[in-house]
Amino acid sequence: MNLSEYHQNIEKIWAYIEEQLEAQECDVDCDIHGSVFSIVFSDRSQVVINKQEPLLELWLASRAGGFHFAYRNGQWISNNGELFWDCLEQACAEHGETVAFDMYKK
Repeated sequence: MNLSEYHQNIEKIWAYIEEQLEAQECDVDCDIHGSVFSIVFSDRSQVVINKQEPLLELWLASRAGGFHFAYRNGQWISNNGELFWDCLEQACAEHGETVAFDMYKK
């Protein structure tokens, strides 16, 4: 994946996350500032997703800790083999919001 494809991929992901959170009526706000996408919950806690352009990675920070994902075989996968979408669903659940990101799960 080249740099342009990387940015396009991440922007699609961010748009999809926001769309699904809204469609599934989650009580959250989404903010984008540069390379950082934040999901802010009603208690003001956050899940932060950011681009790591030099590494072409996607990072997720939540109450459960920090996770780094690389794009492999059409999926964002951590070094431990965890899928980004599973980790994001779990992070949202820890904040009291149940959401499913089925479109990207294979």
